[in-house]
Amino acid sequence: MTTTPMEEIIDTYGTDAWDLILTVYINFYYSELEIIDLCARWLPKRQDLREKSFLLHHASDEVVHAGLFKEGVERLGLKWDGFDHERYRIDDIDDRFKKLHSSDDELEVLIGLNLYAEGVLAMEELYQLGRSKPDYFYQFARIEREERRHVAFGVTVAKRLLAESEENRKRGIEYCKWYQNHLEGYLGGELAQSIEWGIQAGFIEADYIPRTRERFHDTMSQLGLLEA
Repeated sequence: MTTTPMEEIIDTYGTDAWDLILTVYINFYYSELEIIDLCARWLPKRQDLREKSFLLHHASDEVVHAGLFKEGVERLGLKWDGFDHERYRIDDIDDRFKKLHSSDDELEVLIGLNLYAEGVLAMEELYQLGRSKPDYFYQFARIEREERRHVAFGVTVAKRLLAESEENRKRGIEYCKWYQNHLEGYLGGELAQSIEWGIQAGFIEADYIPRTRERFHDTMSQLGLLEA
């Protein structure tokens, strides 16, 4: 009798690892939908045609990625509509997207979305999972490569905003501080148990947390917002 990858994962690693995989896929999928809506919100507000094109490319990529995340679950042997998605949603992610949707400051959105959510949290996750278990995390290496464009888009537009005024730069520093504090609480809070399971299963490296901190530093340093 042929077993599905889902059954193999549960048999080899246990149900905690399977729940972790579903948590990854579900939160990536719904994050993509949120990002598409954010791109649509800011598109009419941008005047520069090149910057408008950034949002169009960004949203188009996320449509593709959402489909890949859905396909990834089904390739493992579980129908996308065959389980309760809400069980796997991470509250903190939803809260951060609500914060970004309610903001009228594009600088805050660029730092919170392109640089932090995508350039730090998603990027480290995609990088490690896509290399350690590519059979389980479908097309993660490809998605990671394409997400790098979104970080570059964010850096380009944020640099233009920061150069416009000292007030913008001061706000940027405060946003950077907020996300740096958030990172510590997030990694050691709601995400802590998932990180522990991921390390135990060999899905991510034992130094996942310090590597994520390092990625935060490297990403935010592109804007010159980190204070010594």
